[in-house]
Amino acid sequence: MVSFNRRDILGGLAAGAVAVTPAFGAEHDFKYLGLAEPPLAIDAPELDIPDLSGTIHRIGDYRGKTVVISFWATWCPPCRKEMPTLARLNRELGQERFAVLAVNVGDREDRVRDFLQKIDHDALPVLLDQDTKLASKWFIRGLPVTYVLDAGGRVIYGAIGERVWDSPAMISGLKSLS
Repeated sequence: MVSFNRRDILGGLAAGAVAVTPAFGAEHDFKYLGLAEPPLAIDAPELDIPDLSGTIHRIGDYRGKTVVISFWATWCPPCRKEMPTLARLNRELGQERFAVLAVNVGDREDRVRDFLQKIDHDALPVLLDQDTKLASKWFIRGLPVTYVLDAGGRVIYGAIGERVWDSPAMISGLKSLS
């Protein structure tokens, strides 16, 4: 019998998502979109961190919604490039059945705010993991790393590296999950 632990699933999930993007794919083919599926869905680790206004966010706050959680940093060029696509994805999906969260890993708040002033980030919740406590809980091995959670708070897809989150195919695929 094969057994998996949280490290195997989360660490391998994001790492495996790098090489799964073929040149062509069908609508709602998540491998085509660059998302890897874990061998089994597991409960997401806790967030329990504040956003820029000081509000604490927890995984349980989003039960009943499909959630996209992206881990990023201001010093990371691919992260910087994909942030506006996450904001547009959040606006496109709406907040009734979906949530998109951008978790900054390790930057000072003033640096995050300075970066955000330069990009389109309207309506995108930006959370601050200034002491990088989530990096080990979520098995972050590089940035950006993004996980998709189902309505029950289980990790169902992951990706490492930059994605175009507001592409029509990605939006359609994510909408098919809820």
